[in-house]
Amino acid sequence: MIRCPRSAVAVLGAVLAALAVPSSAQEGKGITLSGSVKKAQVIDTAALAGFQRHAFLSKVPGAVRYRGTFETEGVALKDLLDRAEIAKATNDNFDRPLDLAVVVTGRDGKKALFSWGELYLTDGAGAALIADRFRPLVPHHHEAIDDARFAPGAWLGPEARAKLDVSGCAGCHDGGKLGKIDVPRGICLVPTRDATGRRFVEDVVSIEVRQAGFLAPPRKKNQADPWVEAPTLVLPEGKAKALDVKALKGIARVEGEEDGIGLGRGFHGHSRFSGASLSALLKASLPAGTDPGLLFVVVTGSDGYRSLYSGGEILLSRLPENVVLVDTEDGKVLLRKSGRLRSVVRSDFFVDRSVRSVAEVRVIVAR
Repeated sequence: MIRCPRSAVAVLGAVLAALAVPSSAQEGKGITLSGSVKKAQVIDTAALAGFQRHAFLSKVPGAVRYRGTFETEGVALKDLLDRAEIAKATNDNFDRPLDLAVVVTGRDGKKALFSWGELYLTDGAGAALIADRFRPLVPHHHEAIDDARFAPGAWLGPEARAKLDVSGCAGCHDGGKLGKIDVPRGICLVPTRDATGRRFVEDVVSIEVRQAGFLAPPRKKNQADPWVEAPTLVLPEGKAKALDVKALKGIARVEGEEDGIGLGRGFHGHSRFSGASLSALLKASLPAGTDPGLLFVVVTGSDGYRSLYSGGEILLSRLPENVVLVDTEDGKVLLRKSGRLRSVVRSDFFVDRSVRSVAEVRVIVAR
């Protein structure tokens, strides 16, 4: 049992709440990885040992109030997907993975959705980590803790966390802002680019690669006139509305610039752009209480090209106004060959998820 002095600040009790893994996670059940992959498999702690490791700070919310802050170490979700070899299970008229989603589920049923693009088209480890080792972020003003397991540099692996008893901290923390101390379970999914911990998933039991769920229109290359005057916004309940100039007039504007680098053609040039915030558009259009962690948005161009963005990277990103419906470049309206609107994801290193001549923006809730 850990004995903390009663004068200890509330942070430690909360961070310890995210440290224990029950024996159920160690009984060989593992994490199933399935869906649109060639090699469906089960992942356990032993399987994680062979991958490159990454470490990130993580914020973990509770059901009612903030639970804790801690350092996490584990494997990039995209590295696990690479081993399983992503491949579409059915033909949906689009042969690139840009419109795939990855849904991670915890033992309690909580789900979080990530786009293929935010895992693969950013730099480093991408937007999500499968973490099996933790250590608390102890604030500078916390009083000394006489427990070697929390010495600087010490990490708590699954076995150590399975036996961790934090009841000794209750006297300091239970009566404060953070509420009752508990111990989140299992190997966890950590969002690495979000401003909050909404997409943190405790005790992960499954990872599923999903397709968009509807056919892409036939590809139309070298169109004489790809212009779409009023793209359609389709909401989860099926309601549709036209995104004409009038509809976007009251939506917050975003300005930025980019050096466009594509996976296929390399450098696309430098541009200054401005347009409507997709985040602001969704907030104005979706019902109150819609969970951004379960949303995905498929943007389709008039030529059949399409990309999928997660609700998390649109509405939870550390980068404000991360996805933009661009209508102006270098101070001028878009060229007719680019259509009236073009989607841009500012956090992507590569521009492959940019969709020209936007024809439809479809919002879907993962179930």
